[in-house]
Amino acid sequence: MRAAVLQSTEDLQVITRSRPEPGAGEVLIRVSYCGICGSDLHAYTSGLFPFGMTIGHEFSGVIEGAGPGAEDLSKGEKVTGIPSLACGSCFSCLAGRDNICEAMSIVGVSREGAMAEYLVVPRESVAVIPAGMPLELGTLVEPYSVALHCAKRTNPAQNQVALVFGAGAIGTCLFLELKRRGLKEVIMVDINEDRLMKAKQMGAWATINPGVDNLSRRVGELTAGAGVDLVFECVGIPDTIKESVNLVRQGGTVMVLGICEIPVELFFLGLVTREIEILTAYGSTAEEFKQALEHIAADPSTFEGLLGKKVPLENVDREGFTPLLKADSSEIRVLVEINQTGGIPWQRLTADIWRLSI
Repeated sequence: MRAAVLQSTEDLQVITRSRPEPGAGEVLIRVSYCGICGSDLHAYTSGLFPFGMTIGHEFSGVIEGAGPGAEDLSKGEKVTGIPSLACGSCFSCLAGRDNICEAMSIVGVSREGAMAEYLVVPRESVAVIPAGMPLELGTLVEPYSVALHCAKRTNPAQNQVALVFGAGAIGTCLFLELKRRGLKEVIMVDINEDRLMKAKQMGAWATINPGVDNLSRRVGELTAGAGVDLVFECVGIPDTIKESVNLVRQGGTVMVLGICEIPVELFFLGLVTREIEILTAYGSTAEEFKQALEHIAADPSTFEGLLGKKVPLENVDREGFTPLLKADSSEIRVLVEINQTGGIPWQRLTADIWRLSI
């Protein structure tokens, strides 16, 4: 089978590997689509993941086969799955926090990933895509579940002002979740005007480009000098993490979920005297993944504009990773098409993206 393997930094190759076979309690998925995540981009540029591994963890596909004890799903059934495979028995799992399982195995990170023609995963990690929900949208369940997890940890109130650093896939999913929870004043911050324009079209209260506007002054104008109640840092850059602390109001909350491998210096006297709360978030629980699937299935048209362009597996490096890493890239997300299964018609998907861009 064909698989996209990260051989070394900025060296992603599509090579031939043996097709995996499901063992007891496992299913074999014929992968249809796989999204390129921000963590995949970090791995590509910095070696965040082990080399020699098939990457990709935001996937959807159809059941191809099953091992003993996992035969309840029919061949051809449309599925997606949570990539973080928890042990179910450690302290964190027993406390309902399986997203930080002490023996976590992660698809595309510590075990073979989904950017391949076939994928084997435990049956309990698989979720059936409801009828009427396009198969492509199965790739959005994982990033949207991360947004759901962040919103649950911060528990935002409808009258609060929130700021989201980064209008990429996770940041936009966060915006949609905050909007679903009734927040009307959400500020989207990004250095890409096209992404900000899409955010505005989706209903963002305000957008700020720090490369054009004075970020601190603009936030002050929008909040009468008080600062925002909540900041969600989805970029993973030391400067934006530090800036998040400066933009939040007295007693406010900063949620850091961006992946940052560089140490960050913070002025803790200011944090302490202003009682700023700093939270972090990692992945999502199995229950949150299920809830995210339900939300997307209930309103698929809201999410179709986040799918981005499709690229074939063979061209994933040149047409997927390379463009996304450019500072002027307008793509929120890129979807790798691996096995065609009759998804959303190109004409309709193109129209939806165009609608969000004008």
